[in-house]
Amino acid sequence: MEDTEFYGLVQEASHADTTDGAQIASEAVLETLGETLTAGEAENVATLLPGELATHLENADHDGSSYDREAFVERVGERLREAELDSDEAERYTQGVTDALAAALTRNELRDVKAQLDAGIHPLFEGVDIDRETV
Repeated sequence: MEDTEFYGLVQEASHADTTDGAQIASEAVLETLGETLTAGEAENVATLLPGELATHLENADHDGSSYDREAFVERVGERLREAELDSDEAERYTQGVTDALAAALTRNELRDVKAQLDAGIHPLFEGVDIDRETV
């Protein structure tokens, strides 16, 4: 999967107005996700992502932050604000990026990711309905 395809999936799933918004949201969510994963798991996920996106996940501070859903989305919102994107849209962007990520990962890798996350975050990766034909 190329960067542009991933951003297209995010843009479709989050109803983002621009590809730039999808890119910023992707970076914010992947950096936050990287904080919650071990370095080894982040590396495993990164191998399934395009280069630039993989870097955001791999370079995150893998401190094992145990965010519940609210805290996870709040942390994404902080990153969106720093990038001058509307942080009020953090929930929508987070859902869009996790949908794209779920579509990009293998079933086993998605299971491994969810095993390291608070159970409240699991629904972000479920019920993914992305039509790759429209990207």
